[in-house]
Amino acid sequence: MEVRMNNDALVAALGVDAVAAVRGYRLDVVAEAARRGLRLVSDARSELVTTGDSYVAIDPIEVRLHILDDPDTGDPGGMLSWSPAHGWAVSRSVAHPPFAYYASPVAGPIDLVPTASQVLDWLADPLDRPAFPPHGVELDGDPAAIRRLVGFASPRYQAFLHDTFADYTPEQVRARLLDRSPLAEGAQQPRQL
Repeated sequence: MEVRMNNDALVAALGVDAVAAVRGYRLDVVAEAARRGLRLVSDARSELVTTGDSYVAIDPIEVRLHILDDPDTGDPGGMLSWSPAHGWAVSRSVAHPPFAYYASPVAGPIDLVPTASQVLDWLADPLDRPAFPPHGVELDGDPAAIRRLVGFASPRYQAFLHDTFADYTPEQVRARLLDRSPLAEGAQQPRQL
């Protein structure tokens, strides 16, 4: 059985810094897209999003960006997504599986966390899109990949998260960030992220 670094593992390894890092990464990609004249619109974090007749849970450790083909009409041009297990991927919508991945099946850990510029270069080149996800690569397999991801975190947002969750155990933080389970009896609810 292959064990991959998933959202739970990233939160277990980095705590709330994982949320700050992924948020910063998302903002960096959105800013680079805007600089290039492309509009990317984020899904709401940590909630259910309707996709026609089904619902998809959006996790704070994942990035889902709607690609707008026509900024005037807002017609969706697909979905750009990121997770620690497969890196960046493109699909037709949140309800469809990815049809292309940034990281190829033989990618290294750093390929799971390309720079914002690399993501947009890849997105602009439809011929440079592997159809299969990376295989056997772990984000935590290379300290440089983890450092790059954490480097996207805003120190101000990290401080906010650390202050918000200061009185919680790592298990309570994971429950709040990933499972959306109730916190222990008597625990105060953290401020909204």
